Amino acid sequence: MDQAEILIIGIGNIFRGDDAAGLAAARLVREMRLPGVTVLELDGDISALLESWQGFPKVVVIDAVASESEAGQVFRFAAHAGPLPRRLFACCSCHSLGLAEQIEIARSLKQLPPSLMVYGVEGKDFQLGAGLSPEVQEALPRLVKQMRQDLGLA
Repeated sequence: MDQAEILIIGIGNIFRGDDAAGLAAARLVREMRLPGVTVLELDGDISALLESWQGFPKVVVIDAVASESEAGQVFRFAAHAGPLPRRLFACCSCHSLGLAEQIEIARSLKQLPPSLMVYGVEGKDFQLGAGLSPEVQEALPRLVKQMRQDLGLA
């Protein structure tokens, strides 16, 4: 496996409760020290996505979602195959452009990585100053386990 074969990107805002789910998941992956995996955390402005995934054949992005589903539910999307459902990635984001919009910009510029998987975890509390809800905290190990299986890293 090449040194830079897989990039895991966690996005979110540590000051807005469950919006930090992607960052927390990325930290779990970093602690595993998986060979061939690079981990990146993007908080706030995620416009660096297009630049950060250049040269990586496999990219995983993890973010919080808000869909009125049960808190802690994990969603998985093959973003290289088609657009993300914008409604999931828009309402809780404080990013200048939401994840779905950033990916569609990259698609239109033909700058998507060959494999782009997006995992979302349903949040419960996105208030300023809140920590991760227990439901999201419990979901993160499941999300990371599923992601590792999907990538053949289990």
